[in-house]
Amino acid sequence: MYISKASLRQDAATNKNFWKLVKDFGDNYKIHNLVWSMFSEDPDKKRDFLFRQEESNGQPLFYIVSEKEPEDQNGLWDVESKKYNPYLHSGQKLIFSLRANPIVTKRDENGKQHRHDIVMDAKTKLEAEGSQKNKRPDSFEIAQREGNEWLRKKGTSNGFEICETQVIASGYRTNRFFKPKGHHSVSISTIDFSGILTVKEPEVFLNTLYQGLGPAKSFGCGLFLVRPSK
Repeated sequence: MYISKASLRQDAATNKNFWKLVKDFGDNYKIHNLVWSMFSEDPDKKRDFLFRQEESNGQPLFYIVSEKEPEDQNGLWDVESKKYNPYLHSGQKLIFSLRANPIVTKRDENGKQHRHDIVMDAKTKLEAEGSQKNKRPDSFEIAQREGNEWLRKKGTSNGFEICETQVIASGYRTNRFFKPKGHHSVSISTIDFSGILTVKEPEVFLNTLYQGLGPAKSFGCGLFLVRPSK
């Protein structure tokens, strides 16, 4: 496996491809295609990478974990890659950052499964319970509480453990976009987690680092960025 950083080249604005792409940096589906182009031009190829979009000095920046090294196809990116094989042991403390799409899955009266954003689901519950609107917690407070609970549960099957007081769940936002072949919008809600986790099962957690956590991985979610806490 490889971990890479792809940053926009300083001379990118002189490349005609830049002006075709720059308008797309806020569109989740087009960003997905942009990162995909670093690995394959085959739309039927199975995705074998995770990525996360950040910003540096007002310019887009991508962190990528992948089976092979990404390659710049458009002359726009400075790509730095290195082998990624973290040494992990039980009880190890790691500082982490994670952008995730936390959801809860429920069945309707017909038995069909539906995915629900955990923040909106919590708000719906409060409304159904008759909680007064002016006394309900805001989205940021709900994201912290429900987000930490979602991450705690995920940790039990993904080789890690968190302590609620050592994790911040922030940056809650909802992104809506259209797939090229679709006629309805797609909605993805994300929460940015940061803090300290404890490795419980090294081999399981290593797989989580490689495969990601939660849904919407094709759209920049699920990639853990970790480093030793000391």
